[in-house]
Amino acid sequence: MQWYFIFNRTLSQVMAKGKKTGGRVKGTPNKENPLKGYIRSHSMGYFEPKPRKNEETGIEFEASDFEMDILALAPDDRVAAELRLLKFHMPEMKAIDMDMTVSETAKTIEERLAELAGEDDAE
Repeated sequence: MQWYFIFNRTLSQVMAKGKKTGGRVKGTPNKENPLKGYIRSHSMGYFEPKPRKNEETGIEFEASDFEMDILALAPDDRVAAELRLLKFHMPEMKAIDMDMTVSETAKTIEERLAELAGEDDAE
């Protein structure tokens, strides 16, 4: 039991000094994940612009599959989709509850400062 206490004490002293005690060597790349690579390549293909042609007017333009899918939505669905996607790009703001009631409006600034300073009116 004594050796366990000594080992834990020295380990905590080493860790407290900020010394690295294990893990990967600095600069070691992450392990490749084939599923992650497939998903990444599929996503890049979905967002990559491709040459297209409007069948009604014959006008050629470039657009990704994502842009074409968004354009196919009804306007209200398009706005809802854009708002849902915006959550991934902007931090969500926290709701703040504030009490905006004003009390003692009859007092002047000098009276309030005197009150905060602890001065009495009996001078």
